[in-house]
Amino acid sequence: MSFQKETDHYEQIRKNTVRAENQLKETEYVTFENPKGKGVRVMFVGNSITLHGAAPDIGWHNRWGMAASAKEKDYVHRLIAKIDMVREDAAYCICQVASWERGYRDGTEKMYPFFESARAFRADIIVLRFIENCPMDGFDGEIFQAELGKLLDYLNPTKTAKTVITTGFWRHCGDEAIRQFAQERGIPLAELGDLGEKDEMKAIGLFEHEGVANHPGDLGMQHIAGRIYEKLEQYL
Repeated sequence: MSFQKETDHYEQIRKNTVRAENQLKETEYVTFENPKGKGVRVMFVGNSITLHGAAPDIGWHNRWGMAASAKEKDYVHRLIAKIDMVREDAAYCICQVASWERGYRDGTEKMYPFFESARAFRADIIVLRFIENCPMDGFDGEIFQAELGKLLDYLNPTKTAKTVITTGFWRHCGDEAIRQFAQERGIPLAELGDLGEKDEMKAIGLFEHEGVANHPGDLGMQHIAGRIYEKLEQYL
């Protein structure tokens, strides 16, 4: 009985059949918007929900957060719009770490050269929104927390950036490790898992590929942005 409950608990993430590999070219893991801005510097660290390149084989022809209908409607650009309303000339960095998620158990320092320009960005605020591509089978919370700490410290070399973190859009067995990490580091946490349980938060019916369709649609992205902003606003 307990196994059945666990299976049901993670049913939604099992529908994410979008491959964790090749979401972006290695040279595109880090991108910038208004990088010469003189205002607050904000970094978004995430996976396909943050940024996914075009993948025609699965019916995704865009280059923004999957599966928003337009760039300005993904959660990153909704947050950028909110921040721009209260902070003039902000600079933004997007750091895509799906490759890190896949190999978190193997010692992730080997991935750091791909994120060097994100480190050099010297963010004032870092938003961590990823977990979904970490393999569920054999997930090790202690290793994940240790490697996540190393990644955050690498991206925040001055140790002065304020940080916000979220659980998975789809419930993941690693969500508790994220909660513990947030508590130990005093990082505000935005819970998202209930959103992934609701079809109206997804792009169902808009894409033939099940994995793409189960990513957050425009409404889901709006709610993700809103919940993150609730935690982020205090730093603006």
